[in-house]
Amino acid sequence: MRDKISSLFKEIDSVPDCLNQNHYPSLNGLRGVSILIVVIYHLGVSQNSFYYIIFNGDLGVNIFFVISGFLITTLCIKEKVQTKTISLRDFYVRRILRIFPVAYLYIIVVIILNLIFKLGISYVSVIAAGLYISNFSAFRRHHFDWYLGHFWSLSIEEQFYLMSPISLKLNFKFYLFALLFIVFALPILIFLQSKFPVLNNNILYAFSHYFIKFQAISVGCLFSVFIFKGVLKITKLHWFITIMVIFFIFYLNYDGFFSVQATFKNLLISVLTGFIVVGNLTKNSSLLYKFLNLKILNFIGILSYSIYIWQQLFTANDDKFSISKYPINLIFIIVIPCISYFLFEKYFLKLKNKFSRINKRPPSNLPN
Repeated sequence: MRDKISSLFKEIDSVPDCLNQNHYPSLNGLRGVSILIVVIYHLGVSQNSFYYIIFNGDLGVNIFFVISGFLITTLCIKEKVQTKTISLRDFYVRRILRIFPVAYLYIIVVIILNLIFKLGISYVSVIAAGLYISNFSAFRRHHFDWYLGHFWSLSIEEQFYLMSPISLKLNFKFYLFALLFIVFALPILIFLQSKFPVLNNNILYAFSHYFIKFQAISVGCLFSVFIFKGVLKITKLHWFITIMVIFFIFYLNYDGFFSVQATFKNLLISVLTGFIVVGNLTKNSSLLYKFLNLKILNFIGILSYSIYIWQQLFTANDDKFSISKYPINLIFIIVIPCISYFLFEKYFLKLKNKFSRINKRPPSNLPN
C-alpha cells in the first residue's frame, strides 16, 4: 500500500494508449452541451423551476472547468513525457492566443456600445475584466455589470493556469499535493471553519474562499493524473450507470452560491462530470458517446468559447439595447460567434498551433 502511494507521487514517464491520441472524442460535444446549458439559462424563457434545474448556468461553467482541467493537464504531462520539460513560454503564448484576442475584442465592443447606448457599465468592471480579476468578491459585489459578468469564470481559469504549469514543471509531487488539497482537504477545512470561528479569521477565510474556486478545474486535473498513473481505467460506462450519473448531476442541482453544503455538493457534481469525460474519451457504442459526437454538437463545441464570450451581450434583456431581447437575440447569438470564430479567432488559433511541442499534427479539441 505504501509503495502504491509512493509511486503515485513519482514523475510520470509514459503516456497510456488511451491518452496517446491527438483527438479526444466527445470533449467538443460535451462543451456543446455546456454552452447550450449556459445560453438557455441566460435566455430565461421560462420561470419554471425545472427549467433552471436542467439549464443551470453555473453547472454549464462547472462542466467547462472539469473539461479544461483534464485536457490541459493531459497536454502538459504529454509534453513533459515527450520533451522532459514543459515550455512555460509556449504554454502561456498558447493561452494568450486562445483566450485574449476575442476576449479583448469583446471588451472593446462593449466599451463602444456603452458610450453609444449609455449601458451604465462601470470603468471598474472594464478594468477588472481586462486584468482577469473579475472573480474577486469585492468587484462582483460592488461593480457587477451583466455585460462583463461572465469574465469571473475566465478570471478563475487564467489565475489557475498562471500557477499550475509552473508547479507541474518544477515538482510533480507538490503539484499533486496541491490538487489533492484543493479537492479533498479544502472542503474539510471550510467545514471546520463553519464550526470553529477561530479558524475563520481573515487570512484563513481569504485562503479557503479563494482556492475553493479552483475545485472543478482541479478535479479535471486529478482525473488526468489518475489515468496517467493507472489509478483509473478508461472503460465504457454501463448504460444504467450513465443514466444514474446524469440523473445525480442534475438532481444535486449545482449551487453557485458559497456555502459548506454547496462545497461538497459541487465537488460530487464535478467528480461525476469527470467520469462522463473519461468514460467517453475512446470510441464506444454507447448512446451517450454517439450523442456527444453528433456533428452539430461537435460544431457547437468548437464554437463554445466564442458563444460564451458573445452571448452575454445578447442576453442582457436591456431596454436600451433592443437586440438583447428574446427572440431576436437568438439570431445574433448564432451569427456573431460564427463570424468571430471564422473571420477572427481562427487566425490566432493557427498561430497558437505553432507553439505546440507535442505531436506536430492537426490540432486537437481546439478550444483549449
